[in-house]
Order: sequence, then structure tokens, then C-alpha cells
Amino acid sequence: MKPYFEQNKNQSGDKGVDRPFYVGYLSTEQEGYSIPPHWHYHVEIIYMALGCAVLTTGSQSYELKEGDMVLIHPCEVHSVTVPTHIPSLHYVVGFDPELLRPMPNLALQFGYLLPYAASLPHRNKVISTEVEGKNQIRDWIEEMHDEYRNKAHGFELAVTSMLYKLVVWMLRQGGERDGEHPTLSIEDPVKLELFRKTLVYLNENCHEQLSATDVAQISMMSYSRFAYWFKQLMQTSLTSYILFLRLRKAEQLLLNRSQSITEIALESGFNSPSYFIKHFKRAKGVSPMQYRKQMLQHTETESLKK
Repeated sequence: MKPYFEQNKNQSGDKGVDRPFYVGYLSTEQEGYSIPPHWHYHVEIIYMALGCAVLTTGSQSYELKEGDMVLIHPCEVHSVTVPTHIPSLHYVVGFDPELLRPMPNLALQFGYLLPYAASLPHRNKVISTEVEGKNQIRDWIEEMHDEYRNKAHGFELAVTSMLYKLVVWMLRQGGERDGEHPTLSIEDPVKLELFRKTLVYLNENCHEQLSATDVAQISMMSYSRFAYWFKQLMQTSLTSYILFLRLRKAEQLLLNRSQSITEIALESGFNSPSYFIKHFKRAKGVSPMQYRKQMLQHTETESLKK
């Protein structure tokens, strides 16, 4: 079984180089291929340039066709399968949310708000490019790939500028598709930095027994003021956000067969296996054991084909 945590963003083959982005592709004529369930800390954009594929995130599967794009959020478990006997090509653009730090609200949106929003029911991850936009999107991605592969002088700036265009397009398309796209807007740079530190703390310590008062102190606020502020910005309560983080961590741990459900529940921050199972099934539609079986069965089936 391949490692289920993908840390490396450097897919250029340059040893000792860790860039904040990468652009790659996978293609097949007849044999098909499968990328097993895994997760990573960077953002990934998957663009289906030719053929079709099945993307699985959590317990949901989506059929991708030519011209479709998907945004994979940090720490989101996902896999991609392309059927045999169909010519196929998909591009993968990965980037660290910190690449958006010149726009700090946008960096927080990609790193923290959008991952939570994507976990809500009835959110369709697939963005279909219309006929008018399909050629433009493909041109951007192919040009990004050429720049990344050739590494001419200033290629980092060229890739970054086109990535910004692609991000803007996806945000606007997502807003039109969902009717309302979640955004962060904090004008005060001091408050913005305090909120960033709070989100980092929550993401790194969600498995601990967190005190709401202690979390509020990071933002230098009373609990009542912080709770109101958090809900206004994140469009959810602190309790719901912590639950989302714990369930996401549990999804990652479930890819490791050696850990029991009880161990995973406790390591993810749940007080008991029954409480964990109840909330996991409510959020994902399947039990933790069923989720693990589906994911590992996918990996083992692909291993037998090789």
C-alpha cells in the first residue's frame, strides 16, 4: 500500500528544492490508472483535459468529464480512478495556501474557510467549464505546465500569476454555482493575524480537550465576544468547526489499517468510540468501519491489478 500522506509538492525532479507550487499531469491511452486514497497539506486543482475519471472525497464519488475541475482542500482525503480503454489526461496544480499571503484574507479562506464549507451537505465539488471558458482554462493550465517544466528565467512569477487568474476564476464560478460563496473579510491587520493564529492553533490541537476560554484568549477577547466573532467570520460555531477538524483527522487515520476504531476515536479527540461513530456516520453517511473498508478496498483492488 502506498503512503497515504503526500507531503512533497516538488514534482519537478529538482533535488533539495521545495517550491510553493507544482504543475503535473497523468495520461493514458488504454491502461487506465488509479491514484490511491491520500491527503496533503497543500491545495490541489485537478483539471480533466481529456477522457473521464471518478474522484472520491470522503464517502462521496464524483464523475469527472472533459473540461471539469475540482478543488481539493488541505488535509482532504481523496482518490482518482481512470477507467481502462479510454484515452485520458488530467492536470494537477498544487500550491501552498501561503502563496496567497499577499492577500491574507484569501489565504485564510483557502486554508481554513473553504475546507469547512466543502464538508457541508449538498456541496458539489465539480466545476464544469462552459464552452466559452473551456479553451481559456486549458490554455492557462497548459501554459503553467510548460513554464514549470521548462523553468525559463522568471518561471516562478509566470506560474504564480496564472495561478492567481485560475483561483479568481474558480472563486467566481463557485459563487455563481452555489449561490453564495463563503468569504473572509478582516480589514484590521492585527485582528487578521490574531485570527490566523487562532485557526492555526485549532487545526494543530483539535485532538486535545480544548477550552473555549483558552482559545478565545489567543484572539485576546472574552469568550462571548470571540464566539460571536468566530461565527460571523467562519459562518459556523466554534464547536462545529472543532468537530469538523476531528472528523477530518479521523478520516486520515482510518487509512491506516493497524489502528483500531477506539484508538482513532481517542487520537482524534473524541471521548468515546460510540460518540465518534455517531458523529462520523451523521457527517459522512457511513460508519468509520465502512469508510475504512471502502477506502482500503479501493487501494487493494488497484494493487492486485498491477
